[in-house]
Amino acid sequence: MEKWSKFVGVLSEWSGRLFAYLFWPGTAVLIYEVIARYFFNAPTIWASGTSMRMFAAYYFVGGAYVTLHKSHIRMDVIYDHFPARTKAIVDLFGTFLMIAYCGVLLWWGGLYAWSSLIHFEPDNTPFHAPLYPVKLMIPLGALLLLLQESAEFCRNLLTAISGGKYER
Repeated sequence: MEKWSKFVGVLSEWSGRLFAYLFWPGTAVLIYEVIARYFFNAPTIWASGTSMRMFAAYYFVGGAYVTLHKSHIRMDVIYDHFPARTKAIVDLFGTFLMIAYCGVLLWWGGLYAWSSLIHFEPDNTPFHAPLYPVKLMIPLGALLLLLQESAEFCRNLLTAISGGKYER
């Protein structure tokens, strides 16, 4: 289980860092659009949709990275006072729910992305940019998050069984 957790952690770290670089081109496209629109009165038909797609990919794939670094929002007022074993048991419940959610998202997101891919679905703007690349990020992000949540489940299970002696 330890090797599995390390492998998934490396995968989550790598994918999160890789897709984090989409933040800068997405921001550059938005800045370009603002300058073109408000300073030169020449709005583009491509910039808004392009930046939204970049940020969507960043959002979908970044979930596993955020989970790895335990950066999701959590109510720590009470949680921080729990012993390690109690935290692990509480986290097991939440992780189980996330695994179920990721499974559903992977299945339905995969069907949604596949349908978009086989039809080469364009958006409904005059630019007609393809939608399938960003829709493929839904099952990819769900898969990465599912893998990371399964690794978290294993860690939490070991901590709960060992009475809090297993360091997370």
